[in-house]
Amino acid sequence: MNSLIYKLRIWLRTTPIENYFIPSILLILVFSTDNKLIFITRQLANVLTVAIFCFVLMSKRKCGLSSVVEKIYTVFFLLICISFLYTDDRLTYTKYFPYVLAVFSLTLFKFDSTFFSCLIKQFEFLFWIFIFSMYLELLAPNLFASLFGFLDLGSIRSAVSVNTGGAISGLAYEKGYAAFLCNMGLGVLFAKLFVRGFTLTRLFQIVGVFAALMMTGKRTLFLIPVMGLIVFALFFSKKHKISIALGLSFVLVASLTIADSLIPQVSLVFDRLFADNGDPLSGRQVIWTYAMQMFEASPLIGRGFLSFNAYINAQGFRYYGLLWSYQAHNVYLQLLAELGIAGLLLFVALLSTLVYGLIRSFLSWKDMQGLEPVILLTAVYWIILIAVYSLTGNTIYYSCQFVVLGICIAIYQTFNKKALQKNGTTC
Repeated sequence: MNSLIYKLRIWLRTTPIENYFIPSILLILVFSTDNKLIFITRQLANVLTVAIFCFVLMSKRKCGLSSVVEKIYTVFFLLICISFLYTDDRLTYTKYFPYVLAVFSLTLFKFDSTFFSCLIKQFEFLFWIFIFSMYLELLAPNLFASLFGFLDLGSIRSAVSVNTGGAISGLAYEKGYAAFLCNMGLGVLFAKLFVRGFTLTRLFQIVGVFAALMMTGKRTLFLIPVMGLIVFALFFSKKHKISIALGLSFVLVASLTIADSLIPQVSLVFDRLFADNGDPLSGRQVIWTYAMQMFEASPLIGRGFLSFNAYINAQGFRYYGLLWSYQAHNVYLQLLAELGIAGLLLFVALLSTLVYGLIRSFLSWKDMQGLEPVILLTAVYWIILIAVYSLTGNTIYYSCQFVVLGICIAIYQTFNKKALQKNGTTC
């Protein structure tokens, strides 16, 4: 016990406070997922913003806007700021802006690999608590409500809901958030699989998370890791790429077939994938039409960030008689509507640069010892997740997912320059 306390003291003395303080706040923002949990996300975003700015002022590791990603995101951030002058919903903009500023702050500070090692370890700890909550809700819903009921703020919309036979979401409360968190965890597991190799424990973990993901019933967020596992096997396996890809696919299908027969909720995603309801987009095409109308009204700089909901409601659209508050379910079209061609091009350029830079950094670090290759390959998966899910989801319009984009930018900032130096090139 004394030895453990001694090691903890040494770690606290040798590790800068931001390396464990900022990851904790970031992950609270990620896991609180905009619901009614006791973690009040807006206030935490303000704390995070102030904290990072303070560290920036004190640190000698400040950025100089030298990388492409820094420049692109800075221009994107400035465009969002300018759009406050003409947005149709300044109240929503003001409430959400702390998250935008927090992500921008992440680009101003130079972190190190120790910081991201702390972040990944803390993420794994919180992630397995979240997965436990999903299975607990499935197997013992009343116990789930009793165990986590202290997180309820007593609001009209309970933070801890009991499953009634439908989708399972655990502490994420909403199935879309739950599926996104499952994907984030799979990103870490995939990275460990292709960096550190195959183990039975890792296989059981992947299958368990996949089964939890399927219980949410989210189609796109189920297909992304299925295809991602195959793509990772083809591009990041050290040898026998096709055989490994086929083998992993077979094991995954066989395992999920068994899970489907044992857990009825696992079949939810299949029911939605193969349902013949004549509307595979679930009505999104109607919403996208409004986004295109916004774009046509102001094609260059759009109608202002976070103005889509106000616009669609002003046009008389109602969702079961209520005002629409769920964004456009396509980030690319919504940015086109709100920030015009300029905003869309900046966002696409940001994602493209991040994907290319993170993959290049991983290839430079893949043979290194330590957690760095796992961190980089995890970031590759996370940024691809954001890019693909933006086609049908609201990634940067939900703080929990927008913060993940900021984390990927920070990982790029930390490792890309070192990768360039190792390769003998410069920014």
